[in-house]
Amino acid sequence: MALPKLNSEPKYELIIPSLNKKVKFRPFLVKEEKVLMIAMESGNQKDALSAILDTISVCIQDEIDLNALTTFDVEYLFLQLRSKSVGETAKLSLKCEKCETANPVSVKLDDLNINLPDVESKIQLDANISVELQWPPFKGLTELDTNNSTESAFGMMANCIKTIYTQDERISTSEVSTEELKEFLESMNAEQFGKLRDYIDQIPKLKHDVSFSCKNCATSNIITLEGVESFLS
Repeated sequence: MALPKLNSEPKYELIIPSLNKKVKFRPFLVKEEKVLMIAMESGNQKDALSAILDTISVCIQDEIDLNALTTFDVEYLFLQLRSKSVGETAKLSLKCEKCETANPVSVKLDDLNINLPDVESKIQLDANISVELQWPPFKGLTELDTNNSTESAFGMMANCIKTIYTQDERISTSEVSTEELKEFLESMNAEQFGKLRDYIDQIPKLKHDVSFSCKNCATSNIITLEGVESFLS
């Protein structure tokens, strides 16, 4: 006689921020949490990022294109999964900005939101060439050389370029090699490169302001938590 399966049905819904698409999901299970813990304890960022994406893939019950998920989509999705899997409150230890005493603080993960800015995605580089930009896909982040900050920054910018327009052509970056795209970036002058950097600087991020009074000196603190790792206790 076959044993019954537990917790296999979707129980919750959420909206993917960049796609504005509602999907059903189930909490991650012990076997998936085990893989996550092993990947994060390894200290290898690429392994950890891949494990997060794999967990989202198996827990989201509706059909989605993983390659279309942005960095902030994945951060948001993962924390919502964690909320329903491990606990809806993250118990953190935050230092007072004045005396540096560690203070216990609780953050409700359900309160986290992503605000999408209204940003022009098409940028004119010169009289003949323009580019259409996109928020960087998370999949590309897992392929970056995180040990080299300069190469990682260039890789992030390359991932943001969706289409290159000339007077005669419309070139999708999915059809060109990484090396060609790198050469295209390196051929820019400082002003052109700065336009891409301005776009990068506006990438939506998972942010949340936490207020607390220090238990030691009673100083009022407002700490901005940013990025998925800030919410992991």
